[in-house]
Amino acid sequence: MSRAPARPIETMHGGRLGFAAVAIGLASFMAVVDITIANVSIPTIAGNVGVSSEEGEWIITLFAIANAIFIPLTGWLAQRFGQVQLFVGSVALFTLASVLCGLAWSFESLLLFRVLQGAVAGPIVPLSQALLVAIFPPQKRALAVSVWAMVNMAGPVAGPLLGGWITDQASWPWIFLVNAPVGAVVVFAVTALLRGQDTPTQRRPVDVVGLALLALSMSALQIALDRGRILDWFSSPVIVGCTIVAVLGLVCLVVWELDEAHPAIDLRLFAHRNFAAGTAAVSIGFGVYFGAIVLLPLWLQTNMGYTATWAGLVTAPIGLFGIVLAPLMGRWVQRHDARRLASVAFVVWALVGFWRSTMTTDVDAGTIALGCLVQGLGIAFFLSPLVNLSLAGLPAEKLAAASGLQTAVRMMSGALFSSIAQTLWDRRARLHQSHLVDRLSALDDTTAQTLAALHGAGLSLQQAWAALERQLGLQANLLSLNDFFRLSAVLFALALGLVWLARTPQAAKR
Repeated sequence: MSRAPARPIETMHGGRLGFAAVAIGLASFMAVVDITIANVSIPTIAGNVGVSSEEGEWIITLFAIANAIFIPLTGWLAQRFGQVQLFVGSVALFTLASVLCGLAWSFESLLLFRVLQGAVAGPIVPLSQALLVAIFPPQKRALAVSVWAMVNMAGPVAGPLLGGWITDQASWPWIFLVNAPVGAVVVFAVTALLRGQDTPTQRRPVDVVGLALLALSMSALQIALDRGRILDWFSSPVIVGCTIVAVLGLVCLVVWELDEAHPAIDLRLFAHRNFAAGTAAVSIGFGVYFGAIVLLPLWLQTNMGYTATWAGLVTAPIGLFGIVLAPLMGRWVQRHDARRLASVAFVVWALVGFWRSTMTTDVDAGTIALGCLVQGLGIAFFLSPLVNLSLAGLPAEKLAAASGLQTAVRMMSGALFSSIAQTLWDRRARLHQSHLVDRLSALDDTTAQTLAALHGAGLSLQQAWAALERQLGLQANLLSLNDFFRLSAVLFALALGLVWLARTPQAAKR
């Protein structure tokens, strides 16, 4: 029995609009947070289910694979089922999958439910943007994108903080079970507020070859990115094989989709100048930003003695400017050149990167928090102007597909830069430690004085050498972190040029 034609999605006003915006925003936040919420809890989860921490990493990898496959399919799925029906269905299934993850009775069952969770989470983020734009009046749609952007930039930061706190205060299943009440509220609210409304649907042929190539290439690429650091990258036959499969699969996917009448992924979107330039800038900016927010808390916990909760607290100010400036950004994007606004983000991030590259091991929590606060100013100016710039001039029926494709590229970039950042940190730390150790000698005056001071403090000569080596390790890790922040500043400066390859939204719409 066919479904009765739905009314077009109507704009809302007043309290009804506010309630709908909160519900849709909560769904997006929930989906984004779950990308990183399990990261700090992997050792605990692995221990409880009887596997090694390395095996436990598959909890993250398999979620990311399923997520990477289904995010770019958002446009195709939305045309088949309608944006509202797909959104509600995705949130409902995500909530169910979260509960099943929390109730998992074995490691294998947990992996299975994480795959389901990652798959159904895919359409939530791009559809939340499309629905927010649809329900807000035209003059307030830039505000809707600003709110959506703030939620999506804050989510990866909040994930490890919430995951660590919940694991410490309760138990690891609750990092998944906490989604149940949130998901139930979202499903109820969106169903009630958008009852009988949806976007037009059409029964398009299934691009089986495109879907197969997408699944194959994304799976291989995500395994290479997530496991590369653990398996020492290209010294591992597994990583070499996955990389070859990913590259060949992506090449075949591009060739096939460009010639397919009904592609699973509309790669022709990149023919639009603004979408291509904006997506490139978003990918580099978000990737380097994501690498930084992974490394900084990791360094605080492994080298500076911070707990997961305290590492989260000192980095929490990163979201402050995004919250405060979101309402203003909605108006600014409409009134000012989006390229100038986006440039503020890259300039701020480049300056913060150079500032952080001068840190020492004496840096205190206040200074770290201040750096995160300033970095948050860049977040406020980043995603909203660039999304506005990227989607300008695209037909309305392509917005969901464009949002899904850009979100997929952005998240894949985050995974790529996160893996590269951690690998770079490890290898540069070993290089710095080697150079520092070469300078150690009992004949060196500084070394001799340090050993004497440690010996005078009650340590044996062997203990004094061990303490000195530990300090060298801390210094080597800091120098490596400084190298990363210096490189990030350069990359942000280079990405700034991509922004100016796009035309203004007004010119792109002509």
